Amino acid sequence: MAFRVVKQLYPNPQAGDPEWAARNVYVARLSGSGDQIWEFSGSEAESDASTKATELSGSDGTERIYKIIEV
Repeated sequence: MAFRVVKQLYPNPQAGDPEWAARNVYVARLSGSGDQIWEFSGSEAESDASTKATELSGSDGTERIYKIIEV
């Protein structure tokens, strides 16, 4: 099995989204961005992906949610 780290898509004020309207949408990378896709496979894949999601959450000042999904 493989696991991927995804992040919460935040509202876009330029599109008219209110700041409090957090979307229940998660993405691995936005189109055209230079974001790295974090995908893990192997015997420790779920644990490694969970560790990376926690690391990314701790370094992201936006307080967005990071989670892992099975791919």
